[in-house]
Amino acid sequence: MERRTFIIGSVAGGIGLIEYAAVNGWMNKLTDPRSFSVKDYEKYGAQAAVVAITPNEDFYVTSKGDTPRVDAAKWQLKVDGLVAKPFTLSYAELLRLPSIEKLLTLECISNPIGGNYLGNAQWTGTALKPVIERAQPLPNAAHVVFHAADGFTTGHPIERVWNEENFLAYKMNGEDLPPVHGYPARVFIPGKFGMKQPKWLTRIQFVNKAYLGYWESQSWSDECERWAHARFTDLRDGAKISGKNFKLTGYALGNLDGIKSVEISVDNGKTWEPASIFSNPSPLTWVFWKYIWINPEPGKYKLRVRATDGNGRVEGWDPRDIFPDGATGQQAMKVTVA
Repeated sequence: MERRTFIIGSVAGGIGLIEYAAVNGWMNKLTDPRSFSVKDYEKYGAQAAVVAITPNEDFYVTSKGDTPRVDAAKWQLKVDGLVAKPFTLSYAELLRLPSIEKLLTLECISNPIGGNYLGNAQWTGTALKPVIERAQPLPNAAHVVFHAADGFTTGHPIERVWNEENFLAYKMNGEDLPPVHGYPARVFIPGKFGMKQPKWLTRIQFVNKAYLGYWESQSWSDECERWAHARFTDLRDGAKISGKNFKLTGYALGNLDGIKSVEISVDNGKTWEPASIFSNPSPLTWVFWKYIWINPEPGKYKLRVRATDGNGRVEGWDPRDIFPDGATGQQAMKVTVA
């Protein structure tokens, strides 16, 4: 697969990350993943989003620099800071903890509207909450800082880290984590963009105040919540289509509130019609939708798609670029019906 260097976004104040990387010697490296097709999985019905597993070699890769080479035999996960019982876990001890498997769709904060920097995998690991409980955080522990072997750091309010869905992962699609995906262990905080879920985890530190990590200190989002958004697949902007009934397909993603509905507009948002969500396994994964455009008249159209999350929040109209909160807003496609 082609590999390219990708510098995500720009820093507030007009200083681009390209310049920043040149000064500091760091670059964000991102594989160029293949486009994704929901139509390829429609035959699986309700299980489609579960079957749609991204192979490890096709999964997008992003980091702040080079991939660290970590020796699992020497690796340790330190849990310390404002806790009553600090401790360390070896890799062997991590593997002996009760194991869980979770299907999770991960998306890069630098994924543009309609981009392919996301993937769905079966992850094996252990729940994070029991690890935290063992450390016994002190009453003044308000935030948690995750440290990685490449020097990357990021922080979360302790309330979000307690969430039952959070976990440590050491396998990806049945194999040990590939080095580029965080070997020997990484952390997942579902509902966030990948930026807040470090690979090559080495330390979980409890602190008493908010902490700005590597990208956050450069004005990227600290919250990094992935709000509900729907996207087309199998359709290109400017496409010419024909047929009595034309099928539109795509996916939607959100945070732990999940996806409640997806709607389609064929008149640039003047009116909306419900799409059919045919595969919605959990809030941790993408959901798949389809819409049958019945007997469209010849002419030019501007199609839109929007998602509504489990709390009733509707995806906004205007698209925004990836910086600083991730790309948001409705995807619009111009098509001509012949």
